[in-house]
Amino acid sequence: MLRIPRPITLTLLIAVCCLVLSTTVLAQDAVELNVVGFVVPLEEQGTPLDEAYQKFIADFEAAHPGVTVNALETPPEFDTQLLVDLAAGTAPDIWNQDASTLARLVDSGYVLDMNECVNLVPELNLDRFFPSVLAIHQREEGGPIYGLPNDFTPMVIYYNTAAFERAGVEPPQAGWTWEEFRDIAQRLTLDANGNNATSPDFDPNNVTQWGFRVRKFAFEWLYRVWQNGSDVISPDGTTASGYLDSPESIEAITWLRDLVTEAQVAPPPTTLDQMIQQLGFLDRFLQGDFAMFDRGHWELVGLRANEKFEPGIFKVVGQPQNKERATVLYESGFVIRADIPEEKKLAACQFVEAATSRAYQDTKVLTGIAISGNQEAAEAAIEQSPDPEIEQAFFDEVQYGRPPYGSIYANWPTVEAALDSMMERILAGGEVETEVAAAVEEINRELSK
Repeated sequence: MLRIPRPITLTLLIAVCCLVLSTTVLAQDAVELNVVGFVVPLEEQGTPLDEAYQKFIADFEAAHPGVTVNALETPPEFDTQLLVDLAAGTAPDIWNQDASTLARLVDSGYVLDMNECVNLVPELNLDRFFPSVLAIHQREEGGPIYGLPNDFTPMVIYYNTAAFERAGVEPPQAGWTWEEFRDIAQRLTLDANGNNATSPDFDPNNVTQWGFRVRKFAFEWLYRVWQNGSDVISPDGTTASGYLDSPESIEAITWLRDLVTEAQVAPPPTTLDQMIQQLGFLDRFLQGDFAMFDRGHWELVGLRANEKFEPGIFKVVGQPQNKERATVLYESGFVIRADIPEEKKLAACQFVEAATSRAYQDTKVLTGIAISGNQEAAEAAIEQSPDPEIEQAFFDEVQYGRPPYGSIYANWPTVEAALDSMMERILAGGEVETEVAAAVEEINRELSK
């Protein structure tokens, strides 16, 4: 469900889009561009985002006579179908690619180097992008650029302000440490008698407010390893040995596990499963059953659409740090297929230039799903958002973000599945060193293929 912004926002957006796109009308040979990523689901038709998509495409066609844009729906299992279509030469010309599976397309040679577009379209200035976000599409500085940023999010900590008030705890500040995080989470965890997890009278079997949520999924904890100065696989992607099983990684994984088993600030997996089966997690968070959890910008949409939402009920803060301050940037960007016919290439590059321009990227304020990859548009969105403090906190965290590993390693989805399974076993009571060793062996087998 989309957040409907102030009525003036869409009006100004459409006016700006029209002005920018109509400044230069370019005549060129008739071409058709097949584009995925500009069609909303059926239930969202008629929304401001749907109208903005349609307006953008109409204005682009008006500014580029001879170019017809066929906006295609995103098919089910798009990532899988895309590989089949690319191999068969039937893929769309342009699409919005999740960086978490970008590497396998790049390694297969299916993605155009956007340096070609920079040469073809002078107004395509790469300075419009956040450097750290643009870097997601590059293997090395100065090398090929496999797509251009559309939108992204760092992973941050959401916290319930009422839960903090109930526990008498001051909200966390950016730059907080692991030690401070654990202490705050313990003081936020309350039993039915009002005792927190630091009290000798605390009853862990009768918790009414949990300090944090811990889950098995690597996308929610990988950066903990980075924060401790380590990693899960080698930079060249050939081995997990010496990385996932390093003392620093073991320490990070143990610290995370101990939030459940020793500090008792997060429910065990079985308890968590039972809780969210009875009532959705966002409902539980908004009513204060959980004080904090990890998530990206997209969670704002569901939280604000929830019937339990009220302004000010939650805030966000950057990730806690230990040896380093780090988070991950989950991103999607516009890519062009490498084998696009030459007669279409100019039009495709012009389309991506327009789609990453300030004029179009201002539509990000319509959804709240992510931060614009265009830095100026992202800065402007802070004051236009329902809660500028939240938007600023996301913006401030960008500088500490690292690329998602699916943009670097083609076999990352399989590695990630092994990490998920490893953490599931650990949270269920498995011994950390034993489970990490088993995961290293499994991952190394995959990396050697």
